[in-house]
Amino acid sequence: AASPADAAKTGENARAALGGDGASHADGFIADRDMPAPTAVGIANVSTGDFDILTAASTRSPLALMLRALLANALLAAAPILAVGALLLMMRQNVQRVRDAEEQIVRVEERYKLAANGAKAGIFEWSQANDVILLSEQLTAILRQGSAEISVTQLANLAPSEDRASILQAFDTARETGALDASFRIPAGQSFTWVEMRGLALRNPGEEAPNIVGTALDVTERREAELRASALQRRLREAIDGFAGPFALWDQRRRLVMWNHSFQVLFKLDQPALRPGASYDTIAMAMAPHIRRERPDPHDQHIREVELSSGQWLQIQERRTAAGGLLTIGLDITTIKKQEEALTGSEATLKAAVAKLERSEGRNKELARSFEEQKRRAEDASNAKSAFLANMSHELRTPLNAVIGFSEIMSQSLFGPLGDPRYQQYSKDILASGQLLLDLINDILDMAKIEAGKFNLSPRPLDPLDAIEQAVRLVRRRAEEKGLQVLVDAPELPEIEADHRAVKQMLLNLLSNAVKFTSKGGIMVEARAGETMLTLRVIDTGRGIPKDHLPRLARPFEQVDSEHSRDHPGTGLGLALTKSLAEMHGGRLEIESREGQGTVVTITLPRRFGGGQQEAPPIAAE
Repeated sequence: AASPADAAKTGENARAALGGDGASHADGFIADRDMPAPTAVGIANVSTGDFDILTAASTRSPLALMLRALLANALLAAAPILAVGALLLMMRQNVQRVRDAEEQIVRVEERYKLAANGAKAGIFEWSQANDVILLSEQLTAILRQGSAEISVTQLANLAPSEDRASILQAFDTARETGALDASFRIPAGQSFTWVEMRGLALRNPGEEAPNIVGTALDVTERREAELRASALQRRLREAIDGFAGPFALWDQRRRLVMWNHSFQVLFKLDQPALRPGASYDTIAMAMAPHIRRERPDPHDQHIREVELSSGQWLQIQERRTAAGGLLTIGLDITTIKKQEEALTGSEATLKAAVAKLERSEGRNKELARSFEEQKRRAEDASNAKSAFLANMSHELRTPLNAVIGFSEIMSQSLFGPLGDPRYQQYSKDILASGQLLLDLINDILDMAKIEAGKFNLSPRPLDPLDAIEQAVRLVRRRAEEKGLQVLVDAPELPEIEADHRAVKQMLLNLLSNAVKFTSKGGIMVEARAGETMLTLRVIDTGRGIPKDHLPRLARPFEQVDSEHSRDHPGTGLGLALTKSLAEMHGGRLEIESREGQGTVVTITLPRRFGGGQQEAPPIAAE
């Protein structure tokens, strides 16, 4: 501007012209450096949208005025053309920008596909309103689906039946929280594919059920690795716990990582000292009160011997692991230490003992061979005896029953008198002999059954006094023939559980022996009941048994070899059978005797069958 006034005027005219639509013009002044005075200038402006065309011409001469008019008209005529050109230029620029954006999108999609395929991942969008899940191409392949759309129920049905409830629960939770977190399996031939789906809701104003968008990952390899790691961890824990000695593992900073039960028990460690992350020094301080003394190994600085307060010796080894941690292992060497102390205390005695052992080893082997041979022979003989007796039961009992039956007929004269009275006496002798022989055979067979483990008892409630009276009644006649009294002392006896036949047989055996070996005096049967046991005692005033012969009694087929016993033949099974029957009831048999004074035989039985042997109530001998 040539002057402030001209500049202001020109600027105002120019702004007015430029601010209008279409072409405008104005007059003004502009300073020309080569002109001595201000020059009049004509200004014309044409608006073309984003562009404005401004022209200026001097107005000093008529020619200038003509040029001014021509220029203005030309500009007015060219304005539409210029506007169209500007629009075409703008459209070309916009199209180029769209193409660039599309190319960028394609490149991004290609990169995403590469990343998704490498990570075995896919994208999904769940429309809660339609209950439809849209699957990406990668996720469709992971789920082995032919369609890119699937419902929640269809997705759950892809999994095994045991996983379906958790899938449906995860989607129900997502409806409430807007966050989906589901993990499930889908069959893949002989194995499974593990899939994890996670997504968040796209919140839009006014939308009640927003779509949930997220990713799904094929985590099969990770799951299998976790399972393998878990199995390895479990096997490691089992191996550590199965180790008999103490075991502890420390990390690079000597903090406790793992230990076994023996480590805790032997050193009496407990919370809060024993915990993961506890320092080596803290554990050592907790162990110290339970260690009596330590001995370092002179050959290895990583080994030391420790004696615990319990007297147990441990050899502790500490070794560095490949990862820089520390491993503590203990071995029980208590036996070795005791042997070492014994060796140190008496080396000469040990040598003598070793020599003696070497000499006795040969004798022991010879004795063992002899014992095995004798045992085999005894077992063969026992088996043969049991087999013979079992096989002979029918052949012996049948004719004896016939003899006894005919003898009973003769003695009772069922078919009329036999004539001579001597026949009746003979028949009585036959009957007595047959009964005696049958009793002996029954004893032998019962003993064979007991030895073979085939003798069965039938316990039931039993009144001991009834069994005593029945046994006494059977021997009373023989006792009276010898001038002997048989007395019973059994006040207020409770019922017991026992085999009636066995109890009667035990009492009858003892009473028969008492009558057999007693010449004068009498026989007493005593019975007493304690809280848990019943004691039966048979006391006689016979000749008694030598002390050195007592251990042989109650053995099968054993009799005391004396002049008096030879006058009373028998098999020797009575006491043996009685002892076995008492023990089968859970009781016992005891014999006391003094030669020339008499014998006391005691049977102790539990009041409840199978109650076992217990202390019996005392009975004073009279």
